[in-house]
Amino acid sequence: MFKPIKKVRVSETAAKQLEELIQNKTFTEGEPLPSERHLMKELQVGRGSIREALRILEIKGFIETQPGIGAFVKSYEGDIFSPLSTWLKDNNEALSHFFEVRALLEPSTARMAAERISAEDFEALQRNTDEFAARIEEDDLPRAILVDAEFHRLLGKATGNKVLSSIMEALYKTMIEGWKAPLKIPGQPRKSLREHIEILAAIKDKDGEKAANLMNAHLQEALEGLGNAGLKGSKHVDD
Repeated sequence: MFKPIKKVRVSETAAKQLEELIQNKTFTEGEPLPSERHLMKELQVGRGSIREALRILEIKGFIETQPGIGAFVKSYEGDIFSPLSTWLKDNNEALSHFFEVRALLEPSTARMAAERISAEDFEALQRNTDEFAARIEEDDLPRAILVDAEFHRLLGKATGNKVLSSIMEALYKTMIEGWKAPLKIPGQPRKSLREHIEILAAIKDKDGEKAANLMNAHLQEALEGLGNAGLKGSKHVDD
């Protein structure tokens, strides 16, 4: 008879309000959204919640952000549930380049994290994995994408190498299409979760070689799915 009452994050409420304002055309396409400071004041929430709300809207395809400038309305309808094959045509080259960079960086990142990770960083990755599972169970695709990308950022931090961590941070904050595309493939979120769990287990065992191999397989799995959906030049990112 009853359904559990979902605990709603402040950022989700903020994102919902902004999404409704975009959909009813209070903000026109191409128009900048109010500044973070203005949104904080109007919505009475912290900067972290505003940034997460904007990230969710970006994942959904309602806005696009320009670093150092601000967020702009991209679409009244968003693209999170648009056909992947159609969407890939407009993002083919950028996605291929994105995965080439990840193939160069992330297996080594996983190996280094396995060798150097602290208890604190491992706990952060474990919490992330638990949240990823929860978002998948709730069928919350936008937040699942956000948490998935966060896993890879946290791996960079776990290496203890500040330069590598900064590079992974930059990847996390940019090229949202690259993080979004794989999880739009039917069934891929659960596959990605299993792969994250396996990578995390290898890291816990301090097995750097296994962690690197699992990360490479993780990227290949995502790329193969995108290739089947229409991504060109996606046979192997490390060929």
